[in-house]
Amino acid sequence: MSSSIFRWAACALFVALLSRLSFGQETPALKLDDLVKEALEKNPEIQAAQAVWEMAKAKAPQVKALPDPTLQFELQNIGLTGFTVGKMDMSMAGISLSQTIPYPGKRGLRRQVAEKEAEGSGAMVDVTRRSVVSRLKTAYYDLVFIHQSLDAVTQTRRILQDFEKTAEVRYSVGEGIQQDVLKAQVELSTLTQRSVTLEQMQEGVCAMINGLLDRPPDAPLGRPEDPGPAWPLLPLAELNRLAVAHSPELRARLLAVEVGEAGVRLMKKEYKPDFTVSGGWRSRGGLDDLYQVMVEVDLPWQRERRRYGVLEARASVDAAQKSRRATEQMVLARVRDLSTMAAKSARLVELYRTAVIPQATFSLESATSAYRVGKVDFLMILDSVRTLLEDELMAQEQLADYHKAVACLEEVVGAPVVE
Repeated sequence: MSSSIFRWAACALFVALLSRLSFGQETPALKLDDLVKEALEKNPEIQAAQAVWEMAKAKAPQVKALPDPTLQFELQNIGLTGFTVGKMDMSMAGISLSQTIPYPGKRGLRRQVAEKEAEGSGAMVDVTRRSVVSRLKTAYYDLVFIHQSLDAVTQTRRILQDFEKTAEVRYSVGEGIQQDVLKAQVELSTLTQRSVTLEQMQEGVCAMINGLLDRPPDAPLGRPEDPGPAWPLLPLAELNRLAVAHSPELRARLLAVEVGEAGVRLMKKEYKPDFTVSGGWRSRGGLDDLYQVMVEVDLPWQRERRRYGVLEARASVDAAQKSRRATEQMVLARVRDLSTMAAKSARLVELYRTAVIPQATFSLESATSAYRVGKVDFLMILDSVRTLLEDELMAQEQLADYHKAVACLEEVVGAPVVE
């Protein structure tokens, strides 16, 4: 019986980290790449951001277009008692067409502002995509942790069931006490309670994943694949360089600065006048026709208003530059924090894999041998089983924390972060 118990303990050693069992599930394996692809296609947040981007792109051609021309019909009659066109010199009927033409450069600057705003909306699409993918990966790794924890709890339950049988046999031949059997049963009930808690967590995580995929909350999900080991990250200096170059948030802030700078140039153009060109034809009946060509020039006399408009635009640029600087500092701080978290979790995973779990397994083996010859009580066995389970769960949690930190780091940096 003791050799059987030790085999179960050895089997449980890496079950949480390397488990690939399906336990009879009929649904296919849940692959992270497939989930990411589906989220990018169907997530409502991404679709909304893309719709805003399309709306912004449609604005640039509108602002560059000339104002609509004006068509004017005219009748000039003397008196109200009769129709005098063709009878009197000042009576006439005609038509004229006028077109307002902004000062050269204004339309180009308006288009430039609109195009930069559209680029900003495009950058926000990238921000949204990376946010959704990061949340999806975080939920996926939580689901991996839950499945592997359930595996570890299942393995531990089998170990305790064997110990329970051993205690019953020892009690039946007078070598043990009934309290050992009861303790094993209490511990089994505790494991059942932990399984129920993990299953409740699993339902919540599955609902979150389904929500990101625009699926019903209770849509079935398969068992997630093993996420792999904790690979080394790129050096911090390289992560910072990548973040400054590729961060979608920084890109959006830079475009806001460029929008403001184009806005300043546009406001300075407001000091220049716009023109209205018109031409018309007048008929005087039997008398000679009249033709008219006219150019109107707006007089930008309200210089105080324009001066404040330029000041407002410059203040907008200053605010955008400071906001970008603040965002850069936040991004770099976030990069450092997440890289530290990932490195810490990777070290702990290695520590648990190479030292803590083997030691806990050896401790359980020693306690099992000692219990068989009556040198230790059953409480020592239970304590060794608990320790092994908690160590396995902690190793699983640290591995999940590593992958979640990497997912968040990729969102912030905007590029791969693993060597």
